[in-house]
Amino acid sequence: MGAKYESYYQAQFKKITPKKQYAGFNIAAFFLGVVWLFYRKMYRYGFMAIGLIVAIGMVEILLGIESSGANIGLAVAFGMFGNTLYKHHVDQQIAKIRQFGNSNVNTELENRGGTNLIVGSILLVIWLGLVALAISAS
Repeated sequence: MGAKYESYYQAQFKKITPKKQYAGFNIAAFFLGVVWLFYRKMYRYGFMAIGLIVAIGMVEILLGIESSGANIGLAVAFGMFGNTLYKHHVDQQIAKIRQFGNSNVNTELENRGGTNLIVGSILLVIWLGLVALAISAS
């Protein structure tokens, strides 16, 4: 999770219960979407999101519909459920560590957790390049 935002995420995670999965709006997830997932080392969710975006894009092309509505919907979904996805990811990491019998869960979490600034930065540059291409093509 990283020390910088640990208190933020702990407060958000406390809001999540079995009956209430919403844990506040994550503004970084809203604006960065897939980039945020990879930055937070949630690679599986990131690839799933890319697959969803590609599938939605293909349907939009086939049906000849405008894509801005779907893009806004995805951004809102990332913002609304980003913290919940992140908690699920952290819970899975903890379960894996305990499954292998590692006695020092916190140390192992620190080693596995945090962020990946390199991957996040690379994806951000790619995304900005694609946006620039889309703008220049229209």
